[in-house]
Parts: sequence; C-alpha cells; structure tokens
Amino acid sequence: MLRVENLVTRFHTYDGVVRALEGVSFEVREGEIFGLVGETGCGKSVTTYSTLRLLPSTGRVHSGRITFAGESLLDASESRMREVRGGEIAMIFQDPLSALNPVMRVGDQIAESVWLHDDLPDAEAVAARVEEVLGEVRMPDPVGAMRAFPHELSGGMQQRVMIAIALACDPKVLIADEPTTALDVTTQASILQLIRDIQRDYQTGVLFITHDFGVVAEIADRVAVMQ
Repeated sequence: MLRVENLVTRFHTYDGVVRALEGVSFEVREGEIFGLVGETGCGKSVTTYSTLRLLPSTGRVHSGRITFAGESLLDASESRMREVRGGEIAMIFQDPLSALNPVMRVGDQIAESVWLHDDLPDAEAVAARVEEVLGEVRMPDPVGAMRAFPHELSGGMQQRVMIAIALACDPKVLIADEPTTALDVTTQASILQLIRDIQRDYQTGVLFITHDFGVVAEIADRVAVMQ
C-alpha cells in the first residue's frame, strides 16, 4: 500500500543543513500493523511529514521515492495531496490537545473531515456519520462528545476523537504517531486494542510509530528500527 524507498530529507537552516533522514526504506502492506520504532530525535515523525508532504518551509525531500498504491506522492499535485491526506492516508498526531482546535466543538472538527472527503448529501447525513464514527471508536456518549470542546474531555477521550477524525473517511492507510505517549497504562491498553480492532475489521494498513519496544512487541506484525 505505502512504500518509502531511500528517503533523504534535510532541513536548511541559518546554521547550515540538518541531515534528518538518510536513506529510509520500508513498506506498509494492506491489513498489517507496521511498527517504526526508535529513540527521540531519530526522525520518525519527519518520515511521516515527508510522506504526506507536510514539512515546514525549511524542510525538503532531496531524493528517494514515496508511493501509495503505485502512485508517486512526491510527484502528485497539491490538489491531489489534499485528496490523499485524510481521505486515503490519515494520521493520528502525537498530542491530541495540541492537534485539536480548542474553540471548535468536537463534532464540528470531525464533520470538517467528512465534508472534505465524503460525498454525503446534507448536514444531517454528516452528523449521523460523525455520531457513527464516535461509536466505532467506543466513545462514551457519542452525542454528548459531539457537543463538547476538547478541554472538556479526558486524555483518552481526546485520543479517541483524533482516531475518529482519522477514520471518518475510511482511509486505506492509518499513520499513528506515538498515539499512546501521554496516556496512563490502562487507557494506553484500550487505545492499542482499538487500533488493533480497526486494522482487523477494516483491513487498514497501519504505520505505528513509537519509541516503546513493549508497545511494538504487543501490536506490530513487522518492525523497522531507526537510529
């Protein structure tokens, strides 16, 4: 589904060139959980930002290939990338409270993704889809959660909202960037089980990024280690 070959990404700063990635290669197959594990600062998140072309202005992919279902993402137009992001490749970011908009209700934030990528006829159908996807991620009281602001939810519920946004448009590949880092052990276990169930039920390819070998041993089908 998703293949990265000899990826080289560098940041051009006032202090010189930072060599963030030097020859990263891996592939995520349909219906598997692929673990990308490594210490803090090794380039795990930069790999995902390069894949989705979300690098800041100082970052550039110098060489390599990134293909999704045979299509080159590095050669795709920006309009095509807007279709891919969220619609076909979705991402769960590290810190849900930072990633969520603090002044928008949860339901509106999920609906935004649905409006962008799903061909639903009206607001009523979108709201029904939002409630449905919150149920899929086992959110207690989906209707109440839709009306809540992010700060009114616990850390585990915020992470479920992030997963709901990612799942809203039935992506083929799900990128989970350290989704359990700030959670307690019990909540972490429930989020891992949820991701495992999503992978099994929808045959979604999952790129699971973490620095925790214990989590990788529990959830991943295959593993690559970054240094």
